[in-house]
Amino acid sequence: MEAIVKLKPLTPIWTGDAGRKCRMIRETGIIGSLRWWYEALIRGLGGEACDPTKSKCNGQSRCGVCELFGCTGWARRFKLDVREVKKDFAPFFIVKPNSSKRASFLGYYDKSGQSWEKNGGLLGEYELRITAKDEAILNTIKFLLKLSCDWGIGSGTQRGFGISLIDNDLQLQKPDIRIEQLNNPSSNLPRMDQFFFYKIPIVNIEALDLIIKEICEGLYITKKSPLSSFDFARYNYLPTAPWVRRAIRELFRDNDVLRHYLMGFISDGNTKPIHLSCWRHLIEKKDKEKNKTYYVCPKCRKKRVHDENMLKKTGSKIFVSHIYNKNAFKGNVEPEWVMKVWGWIPDLPSGIGETRQDVEEKLQENLKKEEFWLRCFGIKENPVDINGIEEVWDVDIEKLLTNGGEVL
Repeated sequence: MEAIVKLKPLTPIWTGDAGRKCRMIRETGIIGSLRWWYEALIRGLGGEACDPTKSKCNGQSRCGVCELFGCTGWARRFKLDVREVKKDFAPFFIVKPNSSKRASFLGYYDKSGQSWEKNGGLLGEYELRITAKDEAILNTIKFLLKLSCDWGIGSGTQRGFGISLIDNDLQLQKPDIRIEQLNNPSSNLPRMDQFFFYKIPIVNIEALDLIIKEICEGLYITKKSPLSSFDFARYNYLPTAPWVRRAIRELFRDNDVLRHYLMGFISDGNTKPIHLSCWRHLIEKKDKEKNKTYYVCPKCRKKRVHDENMLKKTGSKIFVSHIYNKNAFKGNVEPEWVMKVWGWIPDLPSGIGETRQDVEEKLQENLKKEEFWLRCFGIKENPVDINGIEEVWDVDIEKLLTNGGEVL
């Protein structure tokens, strides 16, 4: 059994190699993304999906996800090959919105700045060939491709990458997913029944021009080389995700731990690890005699907090697409500009001081408010059709499976 999927990126796809560059769509990057979505789906249905970074699955005992995607001693039950039909590259940008403390690197950073026009991920057209022995497995992989291409495939989906068009009829049927229900499904890993999705239409073309002007004021090709202007006419997207992420981060400015937990962080010189017992950022101390650093908790006063009781990094739980033209591959059709915001809000530890419901209400209130979008891009005209915003919270997975992966 096999199927061909015609994939056309609407925002750049990133599947990096060992050198952190992206010169081709790597099958491993696509498969890893499909696995992530399948894990969330299985957990949302109440089944077991291991954390692959800590998995003990093997050829004798394996979770439902490893059954399909493979693990030590058990082969993956499908094959995926990529063929380049028309390869194109997206430009690399360093993006620094006004008032942002840190810049976002959209692609591979070449300090010389000589190859920036090809270092921002992949555009173009591609064919994915899926081969499986079983029609049910083939249908499940097609379903996962549909879901991931609609919302984010590959890496960097929190920074605008990975929205793609599937340009052929997949002839999807409802996936046949059989799981063993757990009494206590995992709550600290992504699960689809806790996901939210927003589709946000951009209808004010004059405001879109103002956004382009604002973007150009925050673009660099090296840390010391600003790019004061850029012709976006040949591209189907605008690199706006860092502006939207900054605006969302600002919603949680009064709670550093919650903000870092939702938007992702890596402990470094500025941001310290989080104490998992108290949910407070730790304070770094210096042991002068041993010439080593250690951490203390400012809340419980515990000294020398051990690694196993601290959170040193976490990925973003909120993802933002760039603004893109959804009609880019539809021939002589007027552009239709949209963006997407989506993510997973888990049940929050009581020590954080806010609940999952608090986060949901804050996002619902602000993402549908004109003032949020004016502040987001620093412009005086609202680009968003507020009444046209579509949203769904706490996904009905049975409906998702029946509708062929259509969330909105």
